Formats: sequence, structure tokens, C-alpha cells
Amino acid sequence: MDDKLKQRLIGALVLIIAAVVFLPMLLSGQDETVSVEVEAPEQPVMSSEPIESAAPIELSAPEPVNDIPEAEGIPLPVEEEVAEPAISEAPVAEPVLAPEPEAAPAPVAPTATQGDWVIQLGSFSAVANAEGFKQKLVEQGYNAYTVTAQADGKEITRVYVGPLLDRESANRVRDELSRRHETKGFVTAFDAASGKR
Repeated sequence: MDDKLKQRLIGALVLIIAAVVFLPMLLSGQDETVSVEVEAPEQPVMSSEPIESAAPIELSAPEPVNDIPEAEGIPLPVEEEVAEPAISEAPVAEPVLAPEPEAAPAPVAPTATQGDWVIQLGSFSAVANAEGFKQKLVEQGYNAYTVTAQADGKEITRVYVGPLLDRESANRVRDELSRRHETKGFVTAFDAASGKR
């Protein structure tokens, strides 16, 4: 048998089966309308009597108090001027490379009295690259610093910006840095007391 003839016969058979299944449903002629009766609740009974307004209350004028006893035994609170801590950017010490990685002191990150969030912008295996990136950030006005750490037996230098007071401002600074430097930093928690991220 010819392939075209087979395809035509199969197509005709499919159309006949579809007509047998769907035509009775379409031509049943019965409109299945359902009528639902809903009873509305009765209208609440409202009294038509007018509401009496309350009589106005007359208040007497407050009497001035002239005799105020002075408390002699109670000291008045003294307002002290609290000096705000001066924020200065301390230069970060270059890590000393020693033959043993445990003996290399990690640079001390500038600590802030407040701030719980920092932005990690990158991890560099070359200290010079990390310091160059940090210096570029400092020149642009960011509080940037580096931290040396061990990862997979290798010494890496991470570049951070912060600390910032809240996560929203840290996210804003991260987005700004992402646009300026085409880097994808991430916001992480910062413990100001211990300097841990």
C-alpha cells in the first residue's frame, strides 16, 4: 500500500473517531441551567426614636499652682557631653611572609564601635593585587581593609569594605561597588568585638 494512502486512511479514521466522541456532546440539545434560590436575611428593625444628645459638661478653669515645694535633697541630673570617637584610617600593616604560615601575623582590621555588616569584594592569592584593589577603594572614599587567611593550604588575602550599621546600607554599598568595579561582592555579618566575620 502506498504511504500517502496509509496516512490519509489513518487521518480519516481519527476524524471519524473524534466526531463520534464529541458530536453527541455538542448536539445533546439540553441546556443545563441551574436555578438557585437565595433568601436574603430580613432587614434589621431600626427604632425611629431620635437619639438624645448628652448634656454638655462644664469644666472649671484650672487653678494656677503657685506653691511648688523645692526638693533640696534630690540632685539634678547632670548632662555630660559625650565625645564622639574620632574615626581615623589606620594604615594596614603588610603581612610578614615567614617560612611557616602559622608564624605570619594577620593584619589588624580597623574596628568600629558600631557596625554589624561588611562586604567581601574579593579573595586574592597575590597580596599585591589585594593591596592595590584595597588602595583603589580607599582613594574612592570607602573604608576598605584586607585580611589574610588560609584556604586549602594556601594563603589568600581577602578585601573587605565596612563595617556598616545595617544590612540595607551594606546591600546598597555592595550594589554600588558592583556597578563601579564589576565585582560581585557579598554581605556578611561582622562582630566588632572579636573582629570575626
